[in-house]
Amino acid sequence: MKIAEKNISTPLRIDLHCHSHISDGSLAPDVLVMRAAQMQLAYLAITDHDAIAAVALARNAANTYGQGAPEIIAGVEFSCRWNGYEIHVLGWGFDPQHQAIKSRVESQQRIRRERAQAIADKLVKYGMSGADLPDMTDESRVYTRAHFAEALVQGRYVPTIEQAFRKYLGKGQCAYVATPWCDIDEAIASIHAAGGVAGLAHPLAYQMTNKWLKRLVEFFKSSGGEALEVASGQQDKQQRMQLAELARNYDLLASVGSDFHRPGRWRELGRNLQLPDYCKPVWQHTDILNETVQI
Repeated sequence: MKIAEKNISTPLRIDLHCHSHISDGSLAPDVLVMRAAQMQLAYLAITDHDAIAAVALARNAANTYGQGAPEIIAGVEFSCRWNGYEIHVLGWGFDPQHQAIKSRVESQQRIRRERAQAIADKLVKYGMSGADLPDMTDESRVYTRAHFAEALVQGRYVPTIEQAFRKYLGKGQCAYVATPWCDIDEAIASIHAAGGVAGLAHPLAYQMTNKWLKRLVEFFKSSGGEALEVASGQQDKQQRMQLAELARNYDLLASVGSDFHRPGRWRELGRNLQLPDYCKPVWQHTDILNETVQI
């Protein structure tokens, strides 16, 4: 199949940002594939935090599912540092077996394991029972602050996930751990070396002023980044138009992603991801689909 056979002048059923239980999602990769098929998605990228194990699992599931399953695009979401901010860089269409991407994933996961243990130690110091901590014995999974937030709620230390971050896990709080993530340009270089395309995830989530957001986008662009996440399921029209203008002003491709983690009322795979007409979709990049589609 050639991508040219799909009419890319009309909206493509595609979701380039979601998470499985390998990181902080609740569904296994095969279940995500089935859910994407039910949502009639043509393409899906599972972008787990600093992990790529879902790629092979999702492709096997898609092959088993057969006709109606989405094409699986290799995906990842790297945590990066930039001027005191934690910034997330998405990668798509890379070779999961390339040493550059495997080495970056291994490095990031080592950092995550060290951070998770440091968070656990701090939470115990501030009164959390060790029995209430997340079970971190499964080395195939990536443990995030969300896992600790859920444990705090389940242990009734706080009533909500939001309160877990405000009281314990957020920047400046007692269980926060500053983390030596890779630099943005290092993440982009790893994605490019493996033949992929890099995008800046959820630009408005970093709570920057417009001045700092423009600086971030300029740096991302100058480091070789190609795309900006313009459409997500949880945003209003003004936010989407703001990001669309930002992508156009900096000549960046536009990506779409639900950032789906678990079934619920507010986020769904592929829902509400329509780009403004003047955007240049990232899937028109010649490398974004080259792993699953022969151009």
